[in-house]
Amino acid sequence: MRKIILLVGAAILVGASSPAAPPRTAGAQAKLDKHLDGRVAGQPVRCVKSDLTTSPIAIDDRTILFKDGPRIWRNDLKGGINCGDLGARKSLMTTDRSVRVCNGDTMHIVDLSDGEGVGGCVLGDFVPYMRP
Repeated sequence: MRKIILLVGAAILVGASSPAAPPRTAGAQAKLDKHLDGRVAGQPVRCVKSDLTTSPIAIDDRTILFKDGPRIWRNDLKGGINCGDLGARKSLMTTDRSVRVCNGDTMHIVDLSDGEGVGGCVLGDFVPYMRP
């Protein structure tokens, strides 16, 4: 497992330095629009409490949303592999036991059926979206 996490981490760093992200698919854009519809973006913050990241919504390999009651935090990732594959059998995990997650931190994607690492996401700033 440790080797897989190290390989994923190295691949994420290489991916994070790629020149340009591919355009967002129409399906991913529709999903993003659906979740943020009627909400207004607030000021980005570098870090949030880690308990605010327990309900991830994968948009694609570039963006993850986190629901926090009426607020949704948008995170445009700096890089990653399989970040858009979060779902019933795959979840985010961090090896850091701190009480917050920050821009530049890596969250690993783990397959819950066997505990194996299958990807990871390098976080960007967190932008809160609220209803006016």
